[in-house]
Amino acid sequence: MEFENLERKINRLDKDIEALRRVKKYLSNKDEINEISDELNKERQIYADQFYLEDGKAYIKCIEIIKELINKELGKEDQIELLEKIKEIYGRKSPNITKKSYGINAWVKFLDVQCEWIENTNSDWPKLIINGFTPRNNN
Repeated sequence: MEFENLERKINRLDKDIEALRRVKKYLSNKDEINEISDELNKERQIYADQFYLEDGKAYIKCIEIIKELINKELGKEDQIELLEKIKEIYGRKSPNITKKSYGINAWVKFLDVQCEWIENTNSDWPKLIINGFTPRNNN
């Protein structure tokens, strides 16, 4: 993935920022901790801006793929293939760096795709039917 290292850096910074937030309760040098936390937040924002920079273009490419799948039943293999295409286009495994979900359901929600999940009696993997999507105006 194109942004895998960036994703790791952001996750590490998130953990560091959270740790500082926790220790601030127990230590007396709150001003120093706040200053370090602010610097980490600024660094994180720079990485996050890079991480999401090409999202508008990626969204358009993904919607073109999704348009072709409207009203089709997608089984396990089709869902995995769609998920891999989306991840490849976006260059990352997770739609939102702050959330730990990165499956097909997380991505269709992120892309504002209307869909329904149908229980599959022959498998423990539900079928996905894409009904449409809500276009974004400000990509």
